[in-house]
Amino acid sequence: MPFAPWRRPRFTASDGQTVVEFVVYAPRPLPLTFDLEAEGSPVAELPLGIAVQLFERRLAAEFSDWADSLSADGECPAGLEEAACWYVVGGTMAGAPDLVALQAAWAAVRVLCRAGGLAVWDSLAVRWQSPEAVLATNPALPALAAAWAVECSAVDHDELVAVHTLGLAKFARRDLVAFAPPAGAEALRGLIGHLALDLIEGVVFAPGDRITAGGAQLEIADYLPGKNGPETAIPFFASPLLVLLRG
Repeated sequence: MPFAPWRRPRFTASDGQTVVEFVVYAPRPLPLTFDLEAEGSPVAELPLGIAVQLFERRLAAEFSDWADSLSADGECPAGLEEAACWYVVGGTMAGAPDLVALQAAWAAVRVLCRAGGLAVWDSLAVRWQSPEAVLATNPALPALAAAWAVECSAVDHDELVAVHTLGLAKFARRDLVAFAPPAGAEALRGLIGHLALDLIEGVVFAPGDRITAGGAQLEIADYLPGKNGPETAIPFFASPLLVLLRG
């Protein structure tokens, strides 16, 4: 039975672009049969705009330097020094009322892991996944494919904590960031998580919007580091939206 598309029940079209980028480390070029439907895709071929690219160490020095710098991270899976090539699964396309592009891309990642991939770097969510975790996940569920996160990051300014998302570009939406004293960080984390789920389901927020969520009055603004919020080193894919508490 084919896998069903993941629908976005509150989808509103916007000028945002769906961006996907998974980097699969491999010990060598892998023998591949791209049966995407067997790995959870509702379509047999990658949608237009999404592709798989192979970079070999001996032919792509600049790319290999970048990939090696990622694998120097202490949180990466073991064994990445064996990588002689990398497959990049991803691309850019218009936002859609379903997540077929993300499902198909993740199915390609599963194909690569099953063929011998060593690890997966999710460039949008800024996190690693082991091939064992990728293949152990039910492909009919969003879990790892739709990986995104709400995190708290220290800010060296006014004793504030930045509460933010990473990975919402996969859904053609800008990430969110808000600031609070450490004592209020967990409550704010729940609020930002609620707003992120709204975006994943297809809601659009724009600068100037005033909304109510979790009993709080909020205003959405463009984040202007050093002007309406402290500067941070958070690796956002693009400039995020700032969430301001107004009551």
